[in-house]
Amino acid sequence: MLSKIFTTVKYTLVTINFLFLITGIIILAVGSSVQSAYNGYHELLSERFFSLPAFCIATGVIIFIIAFFGFYGAFKENYLMIMAFAGAMVCMFIFQLSACIAGYALKGNAEALVQKQLYETMQLYTHDVVVTRLWDEVQEDFSCCGVNNASDWLAPLGTANTDQGLPLSCCQFPFGTITVFNCTMATPAPTLRTEGCSTAFGAWVQSHAGSIGLAGIFLVLLQALAVVGAVWLAKMSREEHGAYP
Repeated sequence: MLSKIFTTVKYTLVTINFLFLITGIIILAVGSSVQSAYNGYHELLSERFFSLPAFCIATGVIIFIIAFFGFYGAFKENYLMIMAFAGAMVCMFIFQLSACIAGYALKGNAEALVQKQLYETMQLYTHDVVVTRLWDEVQEDFSCCGVNNASDWLAPLGTANTDQGLPLSCCQFPFGTITVFNCTMATPAPTLRTEGCSTAFGAWVQSHAGSIGLAGIFLVLLQALAVVGAVWLAKMSREEHGAYP
């Protein structure tokens, strides 16, 4: 009976480690995709948003390597390799739990952090071509204008006491328009985008931070199962062989 349980746990652990090889690639892909998405708006995001996907990428690589040795140790019933795997998984469990907490903490603060960065970069709109391009892309991609609303632009652009002009990206004019087009506070909705970018853009940033947290939770649960199975398998392997292999 015990030998059957031993065999079951052995091949279950082999299967779990094979899944780890897959999930290592998945979490690496998640981190890479989030970092790639954030890189497109680098100037408008706090550096905190880039540390989490970088950590995710590093974790994915480490998990891939650890899972390979765990797979080999479980298949060969090697006590030392299985225990080394279990120890490494405990460390990765702690790191991954930290990533989950950081991901959800960042998700909760995403809109406030984005809002702060947007206000700061607004002042550079007419001076920095990179910031100009990114602001126009954000306002067009997320159908928004300003941080909270279009009036946020009046002070940075110095148009509050003149024509109350706004960036053209604050307005969505019909394709094929052949005329002089002015985008101002007087432009009626829906031509003038009325939603602030801290809400629309912040929600997008928040969803990506949340995806890292979800990936982390899945791996934490899988790691807990693998650690328990690995320790039990190592104990049974040592008793069966009577000494270290």
